[in-house]
Amino acid sequence: MPSLKTIVINLLRRLDHFIDDLRFALVKVSGVGKNLPIKIATYRGFGRPDYLFLQGRVLVKKRLRNSPINTVLQNLINSYRRFESDEIPNAVLRVDIENHQFELITDQEGYFTLSTSLEPPLLLLDEEPWQNVKVTLLQTPWTDDLEIETTTSVLFPPQGARLGIITDLDDTVIETGVASPLKWRAFYNTLFKSIHRRKVFDEVAAFLRALRRGMDDHGFSPLFYLSNSPRNIYDLVMSYLQLHSMPKAPVLLRDIGFPYKISQKDQNHKMESIIRIFDTYSEKQFILIGDNAEKDPYIYHEIDQRYPGRVAAIYIRDVQKSRPLRRFEKFVAQEASHKIQLFSSYQQLAKICAAQQFLDLEYFEELCQSQQKWKLSLPVFPK
Repeated sequence: MPSLKTIVINLLRRLDHFIDDLRFALVKVSGVGKNLPIKIATYRGFGRPDYLFLQGRVLVKKRLRNSPINTVLQNLINSYRRFESDEIPNAVLRVDIENHQFELITDQEGYFTLSTSLEPPLLLLDEEPWQNVKVTLLQTPWTDDLEIETTTSVLFPPQGARLGIITDLDDTVIETGVASPLKWRAFYNTLFKSIHRRKVFDEVAAFLRALRRGMDDHGFSPLFYLSNSPRNIYDLVMSYLQLHSMPKAPVLLRDIGFPYKISQKDQNHKMESIIRIFDTYSEKQFILIGDNAEKDPYIYHEIDQRYPGRVAAIYIRDVQKSRPLRRFEKFVAQEASHKIQLFSSYQQLAKICAAQQFLDLEYFEELCQSQQKWKLSLPVFPK
């Protein structure tokens, strides 16, 4: 017999879909849909010469005011518009990369996913790990013969890259406040703060750039950002990473809509994303970076057990100072492998990685100095 939670989620999901169906039926009948501004929201993809993974979403475009001097009210309005999204189901799109062409249809939530083999394989140059992909919206349920185009970037790591990096974002790269009681700081930072007022941890950009480079100028380790934050704030996350000169990488966020599968949980998004990356690059080892505010250590440990010999190291930023930390330390001591190492700053982690031949410490320190000069040149905004 299904649990009460399962029954409630099923009812809410059906109600949510019924409201969406009713809304778009009214739009189609009234003819309003022909005048709606439409946006193709694309997310950076990744792949190999013979494989491509790409996701995106088709939405009604809404006006957002992104300014460093936004008031709290303006930030709240932006947040409302991001989360109160008007997705467009059953839209037809075309994806073009080199001589390959694919046609896709969006699902009930407006999402499209392309996970496909590429035959013949792409002809890639090792010097350029990023390739442009064109996405064209051809049709919506109420409009035919469209030609709305956009482009996105897809990561194709060099064939010689033997090491990859997967890092969590929340409280690992971006100060989010997930560990606060009832996650109130995470909600406040997401809903009320602009990207210019959010804090990035010291030296994290320099560290990730140095780690991606490796021990010499010829290295390039593919990097992936992973977070349980919703895709609704993808543009916010991307702007934040760009503002703080974080290295370019795919950003894998989650869908917060009512799940199609009741078994879906928050941690499954991270687990499924890591599994997809590991399976895509089966010849590579990976460094996994996260924090102990939630489930990162346990997810990473399970990945290490599932893929023996594929996890080069697990680095966990220590953000807990309470009972959960004591439980985590007990877990590390009793069950986890020696690969899990705690760190409190990226200066400390850089030294650990340098000792393990993962990065050049001198290069990291040069980047830190350059980053400090860059920070001093930035305007200061009121908190």
